[in-house]
Amino acid sequence: MLNTTQENMKEEINQEIGKGVRLDHIRNTAGEWVDGWVPVYNNRIIEEWQKMPSEYDNRGANELGWQEAELDIVKLMSLDLYLYYSDMFNAVLDEIEEDHAVYEQELEDEKNQEVSA
Repeated sequence: MLNTTQENMKEEINQEIGKGVRLDHIRNTAGEWVDGWVPVYNNRIIEEWQKMPSEYDNRGANELGWQEAELDIVKLMSLDLYLYYSDMFNAVLDEIEEDHAVYEQELEDEKNQEVSA
């Protein structure tokens, strides 16, 4: 799940960057992006929740400000998944930002070499 989901996130973000969307806009709208990645159907929520790292178990409701008594178990799992996917999405964004910074630095170095030649 992790590698495939991360690769899919990275591909989707890079497609948006290719369309001219800036990284800061993507970061500012990360919640909307993550909402799109969290499963909707109960069987998928349960399946994905079982695969996610246990460090996310039972964190979603508390960290996102929900009262556990108001929620059924599948909604609790969904909130845990939201945190998991949020962390994954931010890690992918950090990686893309780093890649772009390295690429921009390489372009700058190349430009400086041409000027000094």
